Amino acid sequence: MSGEPVRLYGPDVQDVDADDVDRLCVVIPASSALPYLDLLDLGSPGDDVHAGQVVHIDLVEVHVRNLPAARPGVRLIVPGAVALATRGRSDLLIPFGEVRSRAGDVVGHQVLASPC
Repeated sequence: MSGEPVRLYGPDVQDVDADDVDRLCVVIPASSALPYLDLLDLGSPGDDVHAGQVVHIDLVEVHVRNLPAARPGVRLIVPGAVALATRGRSDLLIPFGEVRSRAGDVVGHQVLASPC
């Protein structure tokens, strides 16, 4: 259910030389129906100061949009912020543990994690 394919390389892989044809990973295809967060700004309770710098604080109300109801035997890969905003849903998974190319680009992840 992610917006782009998820590439999982396994928990022991931190970087890859080249994987032009996805031989080194499992590729989970993307879905077009991506859930997202809708934030309603409730204003500021006031600013704070940290290390001599003003830190602006805003209160927001979070609404998760476009997330289907849980179904037995079905797990969904979602953005981390969506999973955290929907605590208690054990069917939601997030890609975790970045795998990078030698150039430093993120090319995939090590595992799927459930933040429930």
